[in-house]
Amino acid sequence: MNAIQQHMFDSYRALQQGVPAPPAPGTDEVRTVREILGWREFCRVLAGRVVRRRVLATRPASAASAPATARVPEAGRCR
Repeated sequence: MNAIQQHMFDSYRALQQGVPAPPAPGTDEVRTVREILGWREFCRVLAGRVVRRRVLATRPASAASAPATARVPEAGRCR
């Protein structure tokens, strides 16, 4: 079963149970990658290493206004 078929199955099950449908596959991949890169940069700063600046593509206006929902891991998880 591929990702699209699984999503269709999960959407059908959610409809039957009256709960919200899951997000489509690949919906939050770009945001997740940015959060991971931001966390790694934060860990580099805490370790006192040089941080290289990247220029990332700008977000669309609708995504820029969305609230951030990133979790902050507990202390001691930086490498």
